[in-house]
Amino acid sequence: MINIQWDKKFEVGHVRIDFEHQVFVDLIKSLSVATEQNSTHERNLRLMHEVKKYAEFHFVSEENIMLDAEYPNFAQHQQEHRLLLTSLEDKIFQYRREAVSLDQFAAFLFEWFAFHTTHKDLPIAEYIKATH
Repeated sequence: MINIQWDKKFEVGHVRIDFEHQVFVDLIKSLSVATEQNSTHERNLRLMHEVKKYAEFHFVSEENIMLDAEYPNFAQHQQEHRLLLTSLEDKIFQYRREAVSLDQFAAFLFEWFAFHTTHKDLPIAEYIKATH
């Protein structure tokens, strides 16, 4: 199990984005905790799909915020979201074939989240604050 916790450093300063990010971290944490609970392979797959579906929801939500704010880097940011969703599909496939562990999946996702939030999402909130 890896230590996955919400940290103030992940806050971008936009109430809705920050709230959705906290839910996302909680879902990632549930993946890591499942490794300690001896969850079944099928249950773990369901958790992975839940995380993927939430990521899809969150990305649409965040992209709508960017569109409403006329964020200039929308297309690039949207592409990063698409790349993660493709990676998640691949990791789920690998987990089905037992080529990736649940901990590896959770670690990959949390590392992506930590980098993406602090380097890619923060500029969105900063742009909104500066222009609206």
